[in-house]
Amino acid sequence: MTVEPTPSIQEAQITEQKEGSSQPDMSPAAQARERRKRSSPIAPGSAVCNPSKRQKTIHTLPSMLTRCSSRSRPSLQTLPVELLEIIFFYSMDLALPRASPLLGAKLSAKSTRLRAFMMGFHDTWDQCFGIPKHEIYKSIRNGETELKGDEELQTALLSMPWVDIDFILEAQQAWADEYAAGRCYRHYEDECCRPYPSWVKISHAGHPYHEHALQHEDKAWKFNARACFELDYERACQHLPSPSFFKGSTLVEVNTNASFPVELITGPWDEEKKRRLYWLSRGGQCNGGSNYSWCEYPWEVRLACLNAAVIYAEKLDPLILNCLIGGWLFEDVPKDAKREPLVNLCNRIAKAGETPEMMDTLRYIVRLMDTDWDFIEYHESEDESNSEINSSDDEESVDEESVDEESVDEESVDEESTYLGW
Repeated sequence: MTVEPTPSIQEAQITEQKEGSSQPDMSPAAQARERRKRSSPIAPGSAVCNPSKRQKTIHTLPSMLTRCSSRSRPSLQTLPVELLEIIFFYSMDLALPRASPLLGAKLSAKSTRLRAFMMGFHDTWDQCFGIPKHEIYKSIRNGETELKGDEELQTALLSMPWVDIDFILEAQQAWADEYAAGRCYRHYEDECCRPYPSWVKISHAGHPYHEHALQHEDKAWKFNARACFELDYERACQHLPSPSFFKGSTLVEVNTNASFPVELITGPWDEEKKRRLYWLSRGGQCNGGSNYSWCEYPWEVRLACLNAAVIYAEKLDPLILNCLIGGWLFEDVPKDAKREPLVNLCNRIAKAGETPEMMDTLRYIVRLMDTDWDFIEYHESEDESNSEINSSDDEESVDEESVDEESVDEESVDEESTYLGW
């Protein structure tokens, strides 16, 4: 075993000097040279510049979807209410507030709902505000104009759960204040109550409705949606039951192709629903029991209306009958489906527990339903049938007497005079 000699002190110092000289130079000049090397351009042949030499990363579809879903994307739900209302009013698409509970909540302010209702009826109200229905229909028949308004949008708005008569009148008043200032609301110009000259004495001259009509005519009355409606409604409730002659429709405030909410057809009717039903009837949707959009309702719904309003009603309401009962209820209804309601209706007539006017209305309904005359004995009352028979007998007797007189006159002419010629 060979033992290496221990280095001397001089040799150790020389070795330390050599090791110290191998450490990097950290002088300012050396640091500047190092920075220039790092900022020098990359060689053209390097892998960084040559795409073919770079390692390619393969993205699969699931990984891409994960990356996209993780990013924050803009959404309608994150928009401020002011901007969301602008979008809603521009599109008037009722699917927007139904898209999510959050959107529905943001667009549920009463001011938003009022504005949406006003915009849905704006075209119809602007065209027909305060103009009597007969003038509007005359222009339509003559081809001078077409009734404006989106009937599908109006149908959808009228069916909203938050739409009641108070909301409708508030929206109508707000619309009139904004768009119809100074325009006359001639809801009094119909056959029932025209304003008469002051010197003509009439029975209803002191009635509040007549005074209201005179204020309208003198242009001393600022439009008040509720006051006008309440007076019209009060007068309509005083009408006797007579669907075939009831003229509750005096204005055009709803497109005639719009549909009633089903709840107003099938009942039951509380005071609010009765008022809303009359507002629609007065606005042109129903005229004397004739609904312009009957085809929108299945016959099951229409027979449900008959059952609720007539067959199973404990007390018959003249206003409901005048607004709803008409031939439209029985169009295209199968004969077998009408059989049971007809039997029940005839049984109610047989009990004779209604007023004479109401009994006439029930017989009118039988005539509308019984197109095959299977229940002809319930078409007319006994007094009416007897009067018709007596009138026909009187006409026959009068005809016989006139024939006898003519024969006598002919005999007298033959006996007393002979034509001799000229």
